[in-house]
Parts: sequence; C-alpha cells; structure tokens
Amino acid sequence: MCNLKKIKLEIYLLLIVLAVTLLSTGCARWTGEPGPEPGEPEYQLEITVEVEGIIDESNGIYYIVMDADGTSATGPGNDISSWEDRFYYIKLENGFFYFAQKEEGSPELYLSKSLISGNKIQVTIALSDLDKPNSIDINVVTTDSDNNTYDHLDSYFTIRTDFGSTGEGIDSGGDSEEGGPDFDIVSVTAVITTLY
Repeated sequence: MCNLKKIKLEIYLLLIVLAVTLLSTGCARWTGEPGPEPGEPEYQLEITVEVEGIIDESNGIYYIVMDADGTSATGPGNDISSWEDRFYYIKLENGFFYFAQKEEGSPELYLSKSLISGNKIQVTIALSDLDKPNSIDINVVTTDSDNNTYDHLDSYFTIRTDFGSTGEGIDSGGDSEEGGPDFDIVSVTAVITTLY
C-alpha cells in the first residue's frame, strides 16, 4: 500500500514538473492566427514620394492612398471625397503621420518607419496591416488644409506584393497650380522588401 502512495506521489510530481516546463517554454501559434507562419518571412511596402520643392507639411497635406482589394480596376482616384471605405491612407500634416482605413470607426494603424527629408517622404508599412493582399493600387494627392487638391498622380499605379516587386507612379510636372513646387509631385516609387 505504501508503494502505491509513493507511485501516485511520483506521478503527481512528474505532472507538476511537466506543466511548469510547458508553461515556461511558451505556446505554439496555430494556423490562422495573425502574423506570418513559423519560418515564413513577413513583407513590407516601402513608398517614397518626391516633390519638386521641399516637403511643407505645415501649409498643406500629403496623402498616400492604397486599395488592397486585389482588383486593379477599382483603384483610388484623385478626389478624396470619393475614396471608398476599404481604402487605406497615410496623411502627413503638421509634422505628424496618420495611418488608417477610411472606413468610419477603423482604428489607427502604425507605420513601421517614416521619414521626411528635404523633398522626400518615405513610409514603410507591414503588409499584414493591409491583410496581406496580392496587389496594391497606390495614388498620392497633395492638398491645402481644406482638402482642395493641389496635385495628384496622372493615375494610380499597381504593385504586386511578391518580394522584390516594384512600382512607379507618373505625374506631369509643374501642375500643382497654386500649391507651388512644395506640393508638385515629381515621382512616387514603391518596393516590397522583408520586414526584418
């Protein structure tokens, strides 16, 4: 009878040690949870906007708008009021970046990296924040503080989300009207790289 109690005690202690070991090593991530699968690289989208003058976010607004629905026939136009709820946008105004989905009540998202330098804006976004689309349609619009358009790309452009994919937006020069050179878009480039 004493041996039976001793065996039960040893099993009980073994179960406690096993439970503590499992808790201290963490838990596995199951398929379907957010983030990349184990061993799968996470990609990011890096967008660079260049203007003729210098970036002047205190006297106007710079928008980067993205459509991540994978249908390149329905990308974002240059009229901010017509942007659909599914679109994501980055807004640079008064020295601050704001990144969100246009849908009302959507939470603010966070850029992986942002930089303002001379005549360039550069932003980096994790593709997981855009629900890992197959392609992204991109447009850039500059406006005054009341969202009256100064300049925009001639048309949005599309980039695939495979590693190393690139895309470039085209704009006619000198067409920012009263916005002047600080809001006159010269070029927009996009590239897909790894996040880390």
